[in-house]
Amino acid sequence: MRIRAALMAAMVALGLMSTTPAPADAAMGIKGDPKVAFIYIAPVGDLGWTWAHDQSRKAIETELGIPTAYTESIPEVTERVSQVIDRYVGRGFNIIIGTAFGYSDAFKEAAARHPDVVFMNAAGYTTAPNLASYYGRSYESLYLAGMAAGYATTSNKLGFVAAYPLGLVLWNANAFALGAQSVNPKAEVAVSFTNTWYDPVREEAAAKALIEQGADVIGQHQDTPGPQVAAERAGVKSIGYNADMSASAPNAHIMAATWNWGAFVVPQVKAAIDGTFEGGSYFEGLSTGVVDISEFTGTALTDAQKADILKTRAAIADGSLDIWKGPITDQSGKVVVADGATLDVGQLFAMDFLVRGTSGTLPK
Repeated sequence: MRIRAALMAAMVALGLMSTTPAPADAAMGIKGDPKVAFIYIAPVGDLGWTWAHDQSRKAIETELGIPTAYTESIPEVTERVSQVIDRYVGRGFNIIIGTAFGYSDAFKEAAARHPDVVFMNAAGYTTAPNLASYYGRSYESLYLAGMAAGYATTSNKLGFVAAYPLGLVLWNANAFALGAQSVNPKAEVAVSFTNTWYDPVREEAAAKALIEQGADVIGQHQDTPGPQVAAERAGVKSIGYNADMSASAPNAHIMAATWNWGAFVVPQVKAAIDGTFEGGSYFEGLSTGVVDISEFTGTALTDAQKADILKTRAAIADGSLDIWKGPITDQSGKVVVADGATLDVGQLFAMDFLVRGTSGTLPK
């Protein structure tokens, strides 16, 4: 699978996703007044991935008083991304932020062409002294989401609509299952892969199929509220992703695993202005607020269950709970994390299994 091969090559190039920024003597900053531009892979109105990134753009305007610009729906085609970048640089923009794994090569090349411009790219894998790639430990919030689903289900059958069978998607599906099983050992999770990041129709159809198979709570790693809409129409419960999706599923929505990209982007923009920006690879979690959960909605959870989820959230954030601590077994019963062991960052990005209690087929 081409995208899997690309991701594996990226991890090798990064030393298995080192999270250490560039050396301090490599710090740099922009020249002149800051002008910030974002490049989005999907429409801002997707109410998911791109919408969440657009909130960080708005945070820059609100918290730093800096005007921004954006271009939406730019595909993961290096030549096309490069054209947009160069157009912004030509207009005097000196901080440019991308939002897609497939933008990585274009941002690496642009960083070399424009050494005085600061670049950042979410979910990217390329770095330079003036380029930071950043992502988050989304499995931390998905574990909490799984707990909510495990508490809310009455059939003990959960559904999870997943994009591609990549490590950064599998860790979410697995964390969702582990979280559910931590509070409900009978919970089973059916995982359905859509092989798309953004396709509202396909995402909704996948959720509908899972519901028809008996799932009464739907979770997701997809860019739109399509699965939430399916749950709402079917009268079952749902867990959002990227952002609070309760507006799309007011009766179904329990909570969401959310991104707060502004927690990373705003300080980095300030660093670029101050001359202390450091390129490198960053991997943020609950402890920094880049990933989190939304407020609970509806009546699916009791106050005691909500309190338990919040207590677990605090334990993950302070490091006292490692959700990957073994033993963990896969679907076949093979031990994939030994008793007392855990997974490092490289192993997380290279994840190629689904845990016990899930159904779903991975490519060989």
